Amino acid sequence: MFAFVASLFGYSQNKKTELVLLAENHNPYYMKGVNLIEPFMALEGKTLNINSKAKDSITEGIRYLDAVTKINPNNYAAYWIKGKGYQSLKQHDNAYLEFQKSFELNKQNSDVARELMIECLHLGKGQVAVNVSLHALSLDSLNPGLIGNLALAYLINGDQNLAAEHIKEAIRIDPNDKINLTLSQIINDVITGKRNRPIKYDELALQS
Repeated sequence: MFAFVASLFGYSQNKKTELVLLAENHNPYYMKGVNLIEPFMALEGKTLNINSKAKDSITEGIRYLDAVTKINPNNYAAYWIKGKGYQSLKQHDNAYLEFQKSFELNKQNSDVARELMIECLHLGKGQVAVNVSLHALSLDSLNPGLIGNLALAYLINGDQNLAAEHIKEAIRIDPNDKINLTLSQIINDVITGKRNRPIKYDELALQS
């Protein structure tokens, strides 16, 4: 008796492990993918060094998680981790697609919404970023980081007054948040004409 088993192949200089799309492989492939990507994920306060070895690890991790989402297309966490991998590779179009799929599957997780919003800003999708940020705030309305994200989304979308209003609220909640303090200065400089309005996230320097 023959069974048709779908599989994924990957090649670089050497032939990589064949990934077989069976339910029993879902969990081990998921853990393998996470372990390959997690050390290189962009997280707050973490300095990244994405060298060629790191890129290979991330790429291989994404390959494992691609297999996971083929086995189980409803695994929102796998899409999220893939998005973080593409984010570290600065492949923002791909990161956006993965976070968008994760968000479609789980709209109740503010981390999912936040990462989608960031990728919207990398791609200059200001209005989408505003919409996603508003949704994230509906889940955690007093989070100063999420309020700051909304202010940034408004700024990139061209709504400087709303950006100023929300960054003031974020700083009122946490006066010591370095990222929001930097963003407040940027918003003020845009309003006063000292700098051009950014239209993408890469035009900012908001690292803490």
